[in-house]
Amino acid sequence: MTDLLIVGAGPAGMSAAIEAARLGKKPVIVDNRPEPGGNIYAFLGSNQTSRPHRLTIFGADYAKGAKLLKAFMGEVEADKISYHPSTRLWRLDADGGFALDGPNGAEAGHAKKVILATGAQERPMPLPGWTLPGVMGVGAAQIYMKSGGDLPTGKIVIIGTGPLPLLLAEQLAVAGRPVHAMIEPAGSSQLLASVPEVMGAAAAPKIAVKGLGLLAKRFFRRTPVWRNAHDIAIQGTDRATGVRFRSRKVVDIEASTVLIHDGIVPNLNPIRAADLDVIYSEQQQTWHATGSEVIEVAGDGASILGVNAAIISGRMAARRACGDIESNSDRRGMTRQKAFRKFIDRAYPPIQTAKAATSETVLCRCEMVRASAVTDAIETHGTDPNAIKRALRIGMGPCQGRLCTHSLADFAASSTNSTTDQVGLPRARNPILPVSFAALAKLDQ
Repeated sequence: MTDLLIVGAGPAGMSAAIEAARLGKKPVIVDNRPEPGGNIYAFLGSNQTSRPHRLTIFGADYAKGAKLLKAFMGEVEADKISYHPSTRLWRLDADGGFALDGPNGAEAGHAKKVILATGAQERPMPLPGWTLPGVMGVGAAQIYMKSGGDLPTGKIVIIGTGPLPLLLAEQLAVAGRPVHAMIEPAGSSQLLASVPEVMGAAAAPKIAVKGLGLLAKRFFRRTPVWRNAHDIAIQGTDRATGVRFRSRKVVDIEASTVLIHDGIVPNLNPIRAADLDVIYSEQQQTWHATGSEVIEVAGDGASILGVNAAIISGRMAARRACGDIESNSDRRGMTRQKAFRKFIDRAYPPIQTAKAATSETVLCRCEMVRASAVTDAIETHGTDPNAIKRALRIGMGPCQGRLCTHSLADFAASSTNSTTDQVGLPRARNPILPVSFAALAKLDQ
């Protein structure tokens, strides 16, 4: 029996583990990556020791994670935290039952308390041509660079807007790979509409100033920006060769690498497999999770609020899991972060490209299910996502629906004049991730 299992070693998970250790617990923390850091601080330890010259690319905010990382690894080395990298949680039950697969083989057990700090992922952005080689998410490209990789040579085009594309464009420029062009889809940038929420920006002035700085740097670098783009399609046969869109006129831009981004959403698979309640957020156009008596949710799974909020959220979840009271300072900090996020969400709303998907647009990459097939399934089965899943195998591929369930809900809603919330998500089942028969055979249970 495990007293406290923490899933995810990003900012929220590391913060939760440190706080639990301070409260006298010895948490077990598992993470599917080879080192801690999550997305925001991905491979920070390796960059500090083996690639220090690359730290300048990712800026001061990335390096700032060293303090949290050092505190976490200090507790691990002192044997106050049991840390298991490269270990995948592939099963989680509502009562705390779990199963893992990692370097030490397969393991099943039961935890009295669980903290899910499984972070966020990029919202799928189905466009014509988005499955071509040479197309990847903005966040995926950033993590690839943090791991020591370099994007292929040639012209880089970013489709999308918001804090992350702006940040990556600056990081690429510092790395000597300035972006060839940035394309902002119609409706994705609403800075003027966010004026009523400007007091939210004042709640986190340092972050707001940083955002203005990124906009200014893009301007002074004279990065071409195409705004209010419609009918965006990625061109190419064997790989991406360019982007075509309409902005007053039809525009063709050459590109060898196309990076797409429509904001981020929680990693819902482990949350839903554990049968936790999820609530649709109109503000963020996605589902957020609430915890239970056994399972706490920390970080982006509860709401997309940024790294500072994730760290606070981790501490708060650890205190609840350990039977302690949340601090007033953490509660005030969360209030400020929520106010700032309300401003960001108003300024850069998701465009949900699946709502306007053409018939040939792929909605499910794993099973190559196109929008036309979903339209046919809706005529037979209605908008029941489980019936559509059974009929088309959408969401049954290796990603287990991680990259298509949002798109299915958005497309079905737009096709039937209903809402994404009304359509909902198909049921999620264990295993959360693919698991081999060899791993299953090693389990006692």
